[in-house]
Amino acid sequence: MARGFNEHEKEVITNSLIEQAKILFSKWGFQKTSILEITKNVGIAQGTFYKFFHSKEELYFIILEKEEEKIREQFTKVDIFKEKQPKKAIKSMLRELIHTIETNPLIRELYIGNNLQEMLKKLSPELLEKHLKNDSSSFLPLLEKFKRKGFKIEEKPEVIAGLLRSLFLLTLHQKEIGLAVYQQTIDLFIDLIVDGLIQSEGGK
Repeated sequence: MARGFNEHEKEVITNSLIEQAKILFSKWGFQKTSILEITKNVGIAQGTFYKFFHSKEELYFIILEKEEEKIREQFTKVDIFKEKQPKKAIKSMLRELIHTIETNPLIRELYIGNNLQEMLKKLSPELLEKHLKNDSSSFLPLLEKFKRKGFKIEEKPEVIAGLLRSLFLLTLHQKEIGLAVYQQTIDLFIDLIVDGLIQSEGGK
C-alpha cells in the first residue's frame, strides 16, 4: 500500500481519513469538500492520500458502505420472531429504516445533483460488484430464519435486495411522488413488499 508506513500506521491513517472525511462530507457536502481539507485534518500531505484511496469518490463510497452496514445490522439483529406478528414487526422495522435514510446527510448527499453519476464513473466495476453481492448476502441470515419458522419466501436474495433498494430510492423523490401522499405511498409500498415476499406464515 503506502511505502514508509508500517501496518499499524496504515490502519490508523486509513481510519483517520474515513473519520475526518465523514465529518467534512456531513458538514460541507461531497462537492465542497476537497482532498486537501481531508488530509490537512488528518495531518498528512495531499499526495499521500492516493496511497490509501484512488479518489475522493472511492473514499465517500467506503464511508457510505459503513453507514449502510450500520443500517443493515440494525435491521438483521432485531429478533422479530419475539413478536406475535412477525410480518407486522418487519414492516415497522422497514419504516424505521426509511426514517434513518431520510435523515442521514451522507446518504442524501449522494443523490444531490449529479453526485451519484460522477461517483459511479470513478469507481471500479469490481468494487461495485462486490457492493451488490454484499447487499444480497447480508439478508441471507434473516431469510433463513423466516424459512425455519415455516414462512415461504421464493424470491432470490438479490431480487429482495433490489426491491429494498427501490424502496429506499423512493425517499429521494418526495416532491415527484407528491408530498401530500408520500407517507401513504411509502407505507403501501412496504405492505406490498412484505406481503408479496412472505406468502404464508407457518400454515396460518
